[in-house]
Amino acid sequence: MLRCLVPLLLALLPAPTARTQDAPPSNPEPAAAAPASTSAEDGRAALAAAARRQRGETPRAAPASLHGRFHVSARTDDGSLIQAEVERWYVRSPERLLTRREEALTGSASTVCWDAGRAWLHDERGGAVTVYTDRPEVFETDLELLDEQLRLTRLLLDAIVLDALVPRLTDVRAVGRDRQVDPDGVAHELVMVAASAPDEAFGPAPGAPPPLPGDPPPLLQLGFGIDAADGTLWSLAVRAPHRPDLAPLELVFAFHGASRDGLVVPGNIKIYRAGDDRWLLQLAVHEEVDGHLALLIDAPLDGSLFAPPAAETR
Repeated sequence: MLRCLVPLLLALLPAPTARTQDAPPSNPEPAAAAPASTSAEDGRAALAAAARRQRGETPRAAPASLHGRFHVSARTDDGSLIQAEVERWYVRSPERLLTRREEALTGSASTVCWDAGRAWLHDERGGAVTVYTDRPEVFETDLELLDEQLRLTRLLLDAIVLDALVPRLTDVRAVGRDRQVDPDGVAHELVMVAASAPDEAFGPAPGAPPPLPGDPPPLLQLGFGIDAADGTLWSLAVRAPHRPDLAPLELVFAFHGASRDGLVVPGNIKIYRAGDDRWLLQLAVHEEVDGHLALLIDAPLDGSLFAPPAAETR
């Protein structure tokens, strides 16, 4: 679902022009190099401003969990649009992911779970529980889709709490400016920041030899689009050079607002793929009755949530 997404944006046009969030990033010529010290200082300053915009003046610890409710729209290869209501729970360690979805068109409801190496699906209409990891050769495609959901959720957790991501970054540098038009038609000037980070989202390529003891982890290449005025994070682009089987991706954020736990989080997340001027996947965060966005970190989660229901297993 997230394959072949838009390439990492690390270079900018000398004279930036505004683009809307319904268009993918441009493919500009490299900007003139800035002095290394200034570029690094400006990049670190922009990331610090983005972290403050998210959480205020008090730094946040690395989040252990995430809970969110979304209206999800996905485009298929033939251009059809699939829509569903989704609720997701995620725990970083031991890694667990539970997603309940109800499709708008068919009304079908199901729950899929990854629980520290065990994956299962519960069909709420029929009641059956299918354990994917009992027969991985049969459910290879389902397990690949679950891997993609895990990768996206890891990236989302890093994006909404930059305090946890920034200390892991190296080779931070400001690479230029860009302009982006938000869904309300307001143009924002962005500081574009490039950086590298140890891969904690993608893992080794299928069939790749295991790393030797003491080998450093492979690096991801990251690109941040940060509002020059107030520090809002408008985009996060990611490329994993050690994963040629996975195309780069870009998450584009909009409609930022407060969550119940005091963070400023995006209310809309679009994901693009290469060569397409339309988003492939859109997550619209639900709004609580009190106006808070329904995207929480470190919400207490009962471990029993991730156990399959008592139902016929196949």
